[in-house]
Amino acid sequence: MSKTAVYNKIFAIHDQTVGRLRSLRIPPYPTHYKKYFDEIFIDQADDELKKAHAEQKDPSDELHDELAKYLDIAHRAIMAFVETHADISHVANLQQEYMENMAGNNVDRCVSLVDGLSNLGRNMSAELIKAQQKIDALSVELREAVSALTTDPLTQVGNRKGFMDDLERTLQAGRDQQLPLVLLMIDADNFKMLNDDYGHLAGDKVLYFLAQSIKSITRGGDNVYRFGGEEFAVVLNRCDQEQAFAVADKIRSKIEHSQLIYSGKTIHVTVSIGVTTHQQGDTYEDLISRADEALYRAKKARKNCTIVFE
Repeated sequence: MSKTAVYNKIFAIHDQTVGRLRSLRIPPYPTHYKKYFDEIFIDQADDELKKAHAEQKDPSDELHDELAKYLDIAHRAIMAFVETHADISHVANLQQEYMENMAGNNVDRCVSLVDGLSNLGRNMSAELIKAQQKIDALSVELREAVSALTTDPLTQVGNRKGFMDDLERTLQAGRDQQLPLVLLMIDADNFKMLNDDYGHLAGDKVLYFLAQSIKSITRGGDNVYRFGGEEFAVVLNRCDQEQAFAVADKIRSKIEHSQLIYSGKTIHVTVSIGVTTHQQGDTYEDLISRADEALYRAKKARKNCTIVFE
């Protein structure tokens, strides 16, 4: 079975899964999604699709690879620290031996001592510079490895893991108060139809375009994530509901009035947006559930609109 055929069949099952979750009003959390996806997959997949599915690399394997890389960098950072400090200690020991074995009268020994201390300072400075260079290089590697764990490679915004980690950390820090935080859930309208009409490569281009369009409207302190499929999450910080609606509708309007050219064809895309504000005591499930409900209402209403959860 070709990759395109597998892609189309899996996405057809995905669309049915999302449709069933929406019809049952069940939030598409990973455990809920997997349960219904597996049921539909078992019911509909033929032998070739089951074989192709079995041959797919488990996404968790990639995460394990990234974690292994992260741990390797951390290990090398520790070893470099130990090594460079050993070099400094070695320099100091050599200098101590030199000064202990100095010959001559007290004046000569005093001059030699001053020279020795100067040499020790220069040598230690050189070793410290080398140590800092190693630490700087490893710090860059470490930041890149950590970023890879929380960045969506297609759209270059945060991924679902980054979103859940950041949101849970923020809510935990402000669990005893109402935070000036607003969550937007943004979903591309009729994305399956767009894929069918223009192809999946065009669909990928649209997802990148959507992510970058959203980023261009948000402020530096706000965060954009690809939540999954054609859905994006945006966390607006230091923001109230009125300001958030203005930002959300500006995103919607910008996308509606933009034209994406792909292979000489003009692609027109719109989005629906659900908005909710943080309430004291919210868990991330509470916040996501309300934003999803607002998004569901936007989709049911007419699409290409922004709905606030009241």
